[in-house]
Amino acid sequence: MKKKPAVAASYILKEHSMALSHEKYLQKQQLLIERTARALRVSIDEATALLLLPRQQSVRVNPLKTDPSSALEGLRSYDPSLVQFSWMPHGVLLDKGALDRVRDSSLVTEGHVYIQNAASWLPVVALAVNPGQRVLDMCAAPGGKTSHIAAYTHNNAQITANDNSRPRLLKMQRNLERLGVHNSTYTLHDATKLTRSLPAESFERILLDAPCSGEGMMTLDNKKAFESWSVAHIKRLQQMQKRLIVQAWELLTPGGTLVYSTCTMAPEENEAVVDYLLRHNDNCVVESLSNLSEQLPNVVQPVLEWNGKQYAPQLANALRLAPNSTIEAFFVVKLTKRATTTAAAHR
Repeated sequence: MKKKPAVAASYILKEHSMALSHEKYLQKQQLLIERTARALRVSIDEATALLLLPRQQSVRVNPLKTDPSSALEGLRSYDPSLVQFSWMPHGVLLDKGALDRVRDSSLVTEGHVYIQNAASWLPVVALAVNPGQRVLDMCAAPGGKTSHIAAYTHNNAQITANDNSRPRLLKMQRNLERLGVHNSTYTLHDATKLTRSLPAESFERILLDAPCSGEGMMTLDNKKAFESWSVAHIKRLQQMQKRLIVQAWELLTPGGTLVYSTCTMAPEENEAVVDYLLRHNDNCVVESLSNLSEQLPNVVQPVLEWNGKQYAPQLANALRLAPNSTIEAFFVVKLTKRATTTAAAHR
């Protein structure tokens, strides 16, 4: 990752402390800075600067509802200098003023484009669904990644979109209908117990974009984002994420692909969760994502040791992103299930 100019952490904390209401909030700020510095292998000053970066949203053109070239021309009418992403031809970056105008335009309301941070495209690109394949989106609401899978395959995949909340599921269904998604099944199940409702080894592609602490969306000057954040909360989420990834693995066909992703930087929720799966299954392979990492500006090395615990060397193939003004901090790992060996017994 290209180094950012060092910024004095003490100055920034003092500047932002004027808007903070209590000491515990400052303590949480400092803890996040320290953990980020360790996870990304940068200095405290660099971590502080990264956590203060303003984040831009991006726009994904939806070929299910429009001709991409027409939609791009429509977007250029709002921002003539829009930037297209090299690794995502239908993805563009708009300046904030243009994005605010696009948000209220028919391009959005009619489903021609979808506003989404560029990092959220990575799991779907990594999943690389082929037409006709059976696909499970385990924690699908609000449906942005589900709609991307449908667009990626031109509505020719058999998608099961699951969520554990009826209101979220109904809202997602309306959202996907607006985006022109067909050939999808909606299920209302607790994803930590999915094998009770869905047959084992029944999906060739599975996306597990896991509920997480959301550090990739946090900035130091956003007080609300810290209200639920803590190391204890991260550890509680980790236990749920382990159950989710085990369920995903049991539902995956031999030879199939599972993509696990989060929008957090916490190693406990990223490398540690995948390491848990690797240690309990000898038929699990971590695939390289170098085709993506070579095109991204904010790639950092995966964490292979945290708090004295060593993680599986295979995790060097995971994709870990630092905070960036155009692409949020994110974690993506692509796993394939070998068909020639048996799963090790759970310990």
